[in-house]
Amino acid sequence: MTEILLIAGDSVRALLHRRLLVALMIGMLGLTVVSSLLLNAVLERVQEEGAWVPESNQSETDKQQARQMRDGLEELGPIFMAGFFWFATLGGAAVAVYTCSVAVSTDIRQGTISVVLAKPVTRAQFLLGKYCGAGVVLCSYSALTGIAMVVFAYANQTDLNLTARYAPWLMFCNNLMMGSVALLLSLFVRPFVAAVIAYFASASFLSSPNPLYFILPSYDRLNVALLIMEGKLIAIEDIFVLTLYAFDVAIIFVLLSLWRFRTREMI
Repeated sequence: MTEILLIAGDSVRALLHRRLLVALMIGMLGLTVVSSLLLNAVLERVQEEGAWVPESNQSETDKQQARQMRDGLEELGPIFMAGFFWFATLGGAAVAVYTCSVAVSTDIRQGTISVVLAKPVTRAQFLLGKYCGAGVVLCSYSALTGIAMVVFAYANQTDLNLTARYAPWLMFCNNLMMGSVALLLSLFVRPFVAAVIAYFASASFLSSPNPLYFILPSYDRLNVALLIMEGKLIAIEDIFVLTLYAFDVAIIFVLLSLWRFRTREMI
């Protein structure tokens, strides 16, 4: 267990030194600021247009239009929140497939894995340590997204429903599932190819007659933006089921990665 934690810590430090990963996280923060400013501008514009006539001088038609405008403002919150999470989820998916596809393959390509395995470290410990390190990065990204979401909702006075409150956790589960697929594929093909295939390796792109539909994981089950827009999550039990589904998929692909890594030539 100690060896796994040491490898995980070293993997986190190595990943944080990669400029692309840091750029993705900074880009997500920039997206949050832009989205918040855009929504504030829209809300202020609508409020200014609806407040130029005193309420005492408004006719019944004007009052009805004002009520419709207020109802429209209430509907804008979930739409902008869904849009925010669509971009945040896209960035999280990019972080997931990137970190997991290079986690082990980079050490194999550079030959540093031979030095590590020369020590009292097994292949299983090495791979699990690398995967745990990638998981820490994904967890940090989700936590950062959660903080940004709270700031976004507070600045725009948007209510957070059950789906939005658990959105960072669902994003982490989805990214962990997607990352485990990228990890397995990186042991067969180049990291870039593995990342691309892992992103599209979802049953959501297929139909039921295709046998891959029953084998590949379904990323849309944890699509936060889609869930916010459609309001599919109405109970905490649904979140528990989705969490269990994501972790089951991740465990299966990690076990397959251990099997492949155990028999792969390092040179």
